[in-house]
Amino acid sequence: MKEPGKTATVSVTSTGKFFISILIDDGQEQPPAQCFDVNTTVGVDVGIKDFAILSNGEKIENPRYLKQSILRMKVLQKRLSRKQKGSNNRNKAKNAVAKIHEKIHNQRSDFQHKLSFRLVCENQAIALETLNVEGMLKNHKLAQHIADASWSSFVTQLEYKAQKQGKTILRIGQFEPSTKICSECGYYNRDLTLSDRDWICLDCGIHHDRDINAAINIRKFALDRQNLIGI
Repeated sequence: MKEPGKTATVSVTSTGKFFISILIDDGQEQPPAQCFDVNTTVGVDVGIKDFAILSNGEKIENPRYLKQSILRMKVLQKRLSRKQKGSNNRNKAKNAVAKIHEKIHNQRSDFQHKLSFRLVCENQAIALETLNVEGMLKNHKLAQHIADASWSSFVTQLEYKAQKQGKTILRIGQFEPSTKICSECGYYNRDLTLSDRDWICLDCGIHHDRDINAAINIRKFALDRQNLIGI
């Protein structure tokens, strides 16, 4: 019987912590994809004020770990810039800056792991909008907030957790008008602006929370096979 393959990777952080990651092949096949429908699929719209808005109406607050630590980080970086290059004091100051970056990374990673695990466990399929994060980062007013949210790593965690449990990730195109379409009747509100956080449909009269309406539409578009991408 052939032995499962193994690989080990040793890494060191900027704060001097060593980690070893061991990858083994347990010989088990990936579980088959489970069936899903509108009742077992959740639409997820990511944002800045709220990290994730779900099609069931739930809003998950953005913890904004970078924003919480930005003042402390600026103080430490200023101290670092004043230290003489090559000195022990500079090395200590550099390590202090590295520690706060590591803390933010660990906080963000823990939050995203717990949330992605929960969403995958609670649903058979998760519908997401394809985001052009690289393009969004060019907006200097929002770049720091977008980087702090780290949507790309969250999507990656959803994808591999879903694959491991036989769940499905659905995607819609980045140009689908999920925000401007009434999820109840399909009316297109071309006058909706970024500052409008809620709106009333002029056709059916329903009141929409902008983000929840978008999450519902993301689920609807994803379940419409004419809009599926990569499925």
